[in-house]
Amino acid sequence: MNGSTIIKRSPIILIRNLVVIEVFAFLIYFLITGHGSYKSDIYAQTFLSNLFPYDAAKMFFLSGAQLIITIYAFLSWYYEQYEIRPGMISHSRGVFFRKRKNLPLEKSMSVTTSFGPIGKRLRYGSIRLENHHNSMVLANIPNPQNYLKAIDKSINPDSNRFIEKPDINRLIAQDENEEIEFKSSLRFDQRINQLNRDLEKAAMKTVAAFLNSKGGYLVIGVDDSRKPLGLQNDYQTIQRKDSDGFENHFTQVFNAMIGPESRHFVKIWFYEIEKREICVIQVAPSTRPVYLKVNDGERFYVRTGNITTDLKFSEVEAYTRSRWPHR
Repeated sequence: MNGSTIIKRSPIILIRNLVVIEVFAFLIYFLITGHGSYKSDIYAQTFLSNLFPYDAAKMFFLSGAQLIITIYAFLSWYYEQYEIRPGMISHSRGVFFRKRKNLPLEKSMSVTTSFGPIGKRLRYGSIRLENHHNSMVLANIPNPQNYLKAIDKSINPDSNRFIEKPDINRLIAQDENEEIEFKSSLRFDQRINQLNRDLEKAAMKTVAAFLNSKGGYLVIGVDDSRKPLGLQNDYQTIQRKDSDGFENHFTQVFNAMIGPESRHFVKIWFYEIEKREICVIQVAPSTRPVYLKVNDGERFYVRTGNITTDLKFSEVEAYTRSRWPHR
């Protein structure tokens, strides 16, 4: 999704607020002033009584108060808005003192809509967004279903990158570089001829580095000389011994080491070359920093040339400020 989507509350809410504010304002006015004639007696002692009769002054006061109420209610409605942009939604409000709340949009968050009895008839309702840490309600917006697609695009901001399947011949014709890396397998060690889970960590380091950089392609089942080896040995180490089982296992490892909230930045493709099935993991650049969980700690990786680089914590802050300046 390019740019942002602005959502304002339904104009019906403006009308409702005007009615409510004016009712309360007049109730307060009559409670304070009462029904006696002392108001006119007090007014008669002021200099204004020489300029305007009491009834005219009362009319001007009430008209002025109504005008101020109307302007304030309109400005409160006008300056309140929700902004949907890639990976984030914001709620801004306030006339004299602006307040702003941001909520990161994550793949795992729940999105629900609701309508009140009047909202069903007048076509306005609310959208509730909730993750493990925070929530936000887009309250009383017109036709909330129309914005669900924009929210989904914001949660998956790089989905357009995955519309076309990558050209495998073009990929394996290249040397390893900033956006391409080849690995013989995901978890089967060809040298010792057995399962080696350290290979999974190495693959996830590359994926994390692509997420924190410009994105890229991790090709699995091809050696450094770009010779296709296939995934058959990897298949024998997982419960379901086919491409679906391979993708499911990759997702489990990804969620454990990187996190499910970043899974939508990754697309998995399978190809057959020389009667051997290989896998291409296409990674889009993340909209926020991604840390890899390794040995009960977290590490931050980036791609520098054809190398995956582990940044020191003293270097991470400067890099993230440069890479995501608006966060």
